[in-house]
Amino acid sequence: MVYAEILSNINSAISSKKANLNIRIDRLVAAKNDIIAEQSMCLSEIRKINNPELGRNWTGKRSDDFQEARQDAYNAMFNVIHDDYDDYQWKIEAMITKLNAENTLLSIAGNIAQEADHLLNKGEDAFEQLESKISDLKRRLS
Repeated sequence: MVYAEILSNINSAISSKKANLNIRIDRLVAAKNDIIAEQSMCLSEIRKINNPELGRNWTGKRSDDFQEARQDAYNAMFNVIHDDYDDYQWKIEAMITKLNAENTLLSIAGNIAQEADHLLNKGEDAFEQLESKISDLKRRLS
């Protein structure tokens, strides 16, 4: 039967797309966790930049140059840790949210496919509804 084959192909497409989305979501979650771990490590490392404190004996141009270089390194690390890492995490979370929304839409399409399958089992009495469901599914999966 033609409709049975169409529904089978639609169910396969939905399953395949959901599997791909779940793989992408898992990878993004892992990347976000790696960034969080890296950020945490960097937060503990940044404290070491200004250590040891320079004693009273460190004076003059070399001391000033060294202290300025340390402060520049601290500021650069601070910006990366607090701005860049947070930005990466926000972008990843936005992509995860988008993919989860796509996954929800695919679940809805899967439910419609199940309804169409039930209509298929009813036979000719539900022919128009079945065609409507299949058209809706094709539109959603395009």
